[in-house]
Amino acid sequence: MSRWRRVVAAALATTLLLLALAARNTTEPTQHRQAPLRQGSPNAPVLRVNGRVINRGELDRAVRDLVEKRGLRQPLPGELLSTLKKEALEGLVSEELLYQVAQKSQAVDLERQVAQAIALDRTRRQGGESYASGMEKAGLPQPLREQMIRKELVIGHFLETRFGSRISIGADEAKEFYEANRERFKTGSSVRASHILVTVAERAQEQDRERARERAEVLLHRVRQGENFGILAQSHSDCASKARGGDLGFFKKGELSPPLEQAVFALKPGEVSDVVQTGSGFHIVKVTERRGPRLESYDEAKAEILAYLKREKMRRLVAEYVARLRDTAKLEPGGAVY
Repeated sequence: MSRWRRVVAAALATTLLLLALAARNTTEPTQHRQAPLRQGSPNAPVLRVNGRVINRGELDRAVRDLVEKRGLRQPLPGELLSTLKKEALEGLVSEELLYQVAQKSQAVDLERQVAQAIALDRTRRQGGESYASGMEKAGLPQPLREQMIRKELVIGHFLETRFGSRISIGADEAKEFYEANRERFKTGSSVRASHILVTVAERAQEQDRERARERAEVLLHRVRQGENFGILAQSHSDCASKARGGDLGFFKKGELSPPLEQAVFALKPGEVSDVVQTGSGFHIVKVTERRGPRLESYDEAKAEILAYLKREKMRRLVAEYVARLRDTAKLEPGGAVY
């Protein structure tokens, strides 16, 4: 997947980027993710938005994300840190105002979507205890990750329903963008893969783990007996990618957890792996396409371009809407020093 396509995918998946807000990251800690805020209880209230508290922990995470996204090195100068805190808090206020309105029209099957989003995230990263411990160290235990994803899904459903239908992008506009930004569509070598996932709980009993492995082995046998991989994925995979026949898209090296990467890059198009174990469970992987470095054609990039241009138009509409919400919102200092 090219850098451009990853940027577009992230922008679509993270609703808050529509407003250029401080979207919270769920990556594992890095050298930049040292706490830049003063010590204190993460539950200390910083601001109340129509009665709902934004606490120091939320602000801390939002600032850390800004630091990481911009590649800033710590310790930060006091003036810059103050600016980042204000920017992060503005984003959190906008998010909360949208969420309060959006809750009146929640998405269908919300909890299933939350579970699928977490399962897919675990698949794309190193799973299991290392994944869970990494999230804990980042201050993102599973209940908190679930709530963050839930909010994004609810807001995303609301924004798409309210504003998405009002936006159209013409073919000429998309083609003009492609011609003016051809450098963005250059890609490195990549592999497209699909998988069937049989999940296993992080702390599953050994007998449950063995049953899951046996189920995966049965599915692998059916694939090798000639059954359609995509149909089996749709019927039996525990990953959200089942809706696409197990398709995970294109990857470059370094974008998958090590066990999956080793399996994927060892296969030729059309080949299927043995059962691969990660912290998420047991995978059957099929490589469907390999690409060398090249410039994507307009037809290949068209879907991403249309989505990007739509997002840019939505940004303006949503910003105007949030401004109106702020005009009538009740914002009260929470008392915590930040």
